[in-house]
Amino acid sequence: MTTLAPSEVEQSASGRIGEKHCKTALTDSAMRYDYALNPYVGCLHGCVYGYCSFMRRFSGHMKDPWGSFVDAKVNLIEVLAKELPRKSGGSVWVSSVCDPYQQPESKYKLTRQALKLLSQYPKFTISILTKSAMVLRDLDVIEPIRERVEVGFTITTFDVKAQRIFEPGASPVEVRVGAAKRLSAAGIRTWVFIAPMLPQVTESRLESGLRQVEQAGVRHLATDRFNPRGSVITPTLAAYRKWNPNCDLKEIHQLLWHGDKYYEKLGKRISETWLTMNPDATYEKDPDYETLQSSRKRSKP
Repeated sequence: MTTLAPSEVEQSASGRIGEKHCKTALTDSAMRYDYALNPYVGCLHGCVYGYCSFMRRFSGHMKDPWGSFVDAKVNLIEVLAKELPRKSGGSVWVSSVCDPYQQPESKYKLTRQALKLLSQYPKFTISILTKSAMVLRDLDVIEPIRERVEVGFTITTFDVKAQRIFEPGASPVEVRVGAAKRLSAAGIRTWVFIAPMLPQVTESRLESGLRQVEQAGVRHLATDRFNPRGSVITPTLAAYRKWNPNCDLKEIHQLLWHGDKYYEKLGKRISETWLTMNPDATYEKDPDYETLQSSRKRSKP
């Protein structure tokens, strides 16, 4: 990627917005999808636990706090238009290391344009994952191809105070649930990703929150544990202190790093609650963490 001139960088109310050129649009995904499509580098949602902060190393933003910058890939659509005919098809994840519907999308519309291009190629399925209700803007693009599109909403907590502290730039959780309800009513497969599960924070208002999700028409739920990679522990613990000054940070730290039994118990609580509410629903324990751990073990000498 090449950075444009400083004059082509603007400051938003929530962070620094820049522009970059990309060499590729679709990248091979190491997760469950064939490809990942990331229209932006960085994210203004400012999630304190965001493992994607590692992207600072590859984007010239090492000195910028995570959540304070985003770069739009201004030539993404041109590159994508050239790549799509050459690919044999598969599943496309929008997005893996950014939110496709963060604030700059209102101006650049890169996600919207990418979806329009992908809609012309039936050989691709599309999985959108976001924390923003802005996805409703593109209902006119998504609805005609709903048989090969799904939209997931990441929800870390149903506690309003916690949500504002741990993910300050994301859509309020009740707005996300409302967006899921509207998409479900339009016949689009929606799901909710409880991730990362955070001790105490995710548990707050959990049952009532899951009931709201079920009433929104969502029938698939997945969970994933906190992944303490990179430098996310320090800001996460600082957010805990702000959320509840009386919480035991030593205990929280221990659970975040070594809480295997805790996460198993919480995952079981979530799955049992969810399936009791709607026996026809489905639950999935996200395999990405286990895949990552297995990979690390194999790489050790």
